[in-house]
Amino acid sequence: MSEKEERVLVRKATLNLRRKYGRTKQITIVERDAFIPTSLEEEIKEFILKRKSILASDIALKYDIRISTIKLLLKQMEQQGVIKLLDPSLKLKIYVPSS
Repeated sequence: MSEKEERVLVRKATLNLRRKYGRTKQITIVERDAFIPTSLEEEIKEFILKRKSILASDIALKYDIRISTIKLLLKQMEQQGVIKLLDPSLKLKIYVPSS
């Protein structure tokens, strides 16, 4: 694969929002890549297997990838039997390694 395909695209921008009475508020916008490179995917899988519990948001923040992309990866790993859902009734999906 070419080097261009192996990078994770992350764009960061800061916006100034106008508030009342001349005040401004700065917000940071982060646009993360929806594509996971194969080398990074293997690293993420190893990281997941070492953890006691897994949240999609933790992995997404660590590797600068969209949460929706990580959720798809976790769902694939669950179907393969590598990880399992801790409690399906919870709104927050917590995964644990199956052993």
